[in-house]
Amino acid sequence: MHKKVLVLPVDARPVVCSQLKYLGALAGWDVILPPVKFLGFIREIADRDALREWVLGNAPNVDGFVLSLDTLMYGGLIASRISGEDMQSLSDRLACSREIKSEFPKKPIYGSLTTMRISNSNINEEEKEYWDKYGERIWEWSFYADKYKVHGDELDNRRSRDAQNKIPETIRTDYLQTRYRNFEIAKTIINGVVDGIFDRLILPQDDNAQYGFNISETRRLKALIKKHGLAEKILVYSGADEVAWTLLSHLISKLEDRASRKVYLSWHFPEDAKSLVPRYENQPIGVAARNQLLAAGAQVAQSVDQADVILAIHTARQRQGDWALQIPLQSRYQLRKEWITGLRRRESEGTPIAFADLAYANGGDPKFFDLMLDQFEPRKIAGYGAWNTASNSLGTLAAQIQIRSVSDFQIPQLQLLAFRLLDDAFYQAKYRQVIRDKIGLSPPRETDRIELEQAAQQWLTGKSLSFIRLREVVFPWARTFEAGFSSDISFP
Repeated sequence: MHKKVLVLPVDARPVVCSQLKYLGALAGWDVILPPVKFLGFIREIADRDALREWVLGNAPNVDGFVLSLDTLMYGGLIASRISGEDMQSLSDRLACSREIKSEFPKKPIYGSLTTMRISNSNINEEEKEYWDKYGERIWEWSFYADKYKVHGDELDNRRSRDAQNKIPETIRTDYLQTRYRNFEIAKTIINGVVDGIFDRLILPQDDNAQYGFNISETRRLKALIKKHGLAEKILVYSGADEVAWTLLSHLISKLEDRASRKVYLSWHFPEDAKSLVPRYENQPIGVAARNQLLAAGAQVAQSVDQADVILAIHTARQRQGDWALQIPLQSRYQLRKEWITGLRRRESEGTPIAFADLAYANGGDPKFFDLMLDQFEPRKIAGYGAWNTASNSLGTLAAQIQIRSVSDFQIPQLQLLAFRLLDDAFYQAKYRQVIRDKIGLSPPRETDRIELEQAAQQWLTGKSLSFIRLREVVFPWARTFEAGFSSDISFP
């Protein structure tokens, strides 16, 4: 065994690319990633021919594959929404996977293909050009058309038709053709599982609501999966950017014949598990947590006494706020000290604890974060997540929990923790808005990057996180929405 896995990521952002190196290192595995220059950049399509040659060239020297089929076929996730390429030429790019399986039939191939999202905004940065004028109308058309299909309420039908009539016919036609093409591609990929090309497949739903064309497609894909009896091999749930993490965790666990770790879900407010539907998702947060653990190869412990790890999930008894959109929590809440006391007792007895900080989307809750740092030794925390969507955070945590060796490889664990503390608790929850207050949504300048680096170092010092030594700060997509932090870990 080489103890190497090839990962073709969805793009070059650190959270979906370079950080996977550290995830593999948690279990002593080397993650082989393509040169960044081959990968896509926002609307710039990846060099698919170069990536194909890179995949085939490395195939003899790895034990398995995690492939973003959005990248392999379309050239990236955004490319999958804006590309006008025909279905046949896209399908032809799957030949790469067939070649690998033909030559190396015992090497598992895991894949992911994202259901095309419907953004509820008039922002076209990651969408078709016409989204800046008709994005919200397309969302309304989609949402109410599907809601009418499900419930038959004539009011929903009228709302759908009203929105539809405000969109030019040429745009409606183009949009539906793109959706049809991507849906047919998804069916082709499912057939690839039937044919034994792909050993495991995740079809994540990116930024979804309760109804929509995308939700209708998902229902049909689930029916097809059920028809083929592939529910154990093909998973469908909310998420996107975390998928490479859970697939990598599951693949390494399979290659090592590693048992599923038993994870107890400890809720700050237990009623939220069933009642809280996170922003950009369409199922309760408790369902999301279970889906991500299953995807990573772990399982839910039925009692805390059975647990190998505790996943402590912080919510705030209300709909999530959103730091990126500057949406605050609607009311104050009180931290339950008895919950923290119980977690501390379990940690003192030897049970590792990871924290999902999900009161907000797109960043952590400062109130909870400060309490966590005060009550728990940071270097003993088994993981922290508060980035982007709830499922993004839960998925990266589930992967770390499942893949982590109990006592070895402490440095990569702390490096992953450093990424999340700096990104989620500092940048997303605090400093991103500082930059936006100065430059709006304009691309950040070098002076902004330097100021961010200085502020991040001051924040680390102020939080007594001296074991994290900041090395570099970047804006991977030359915008303020995300930042990347590189750091070294030091010990006294």
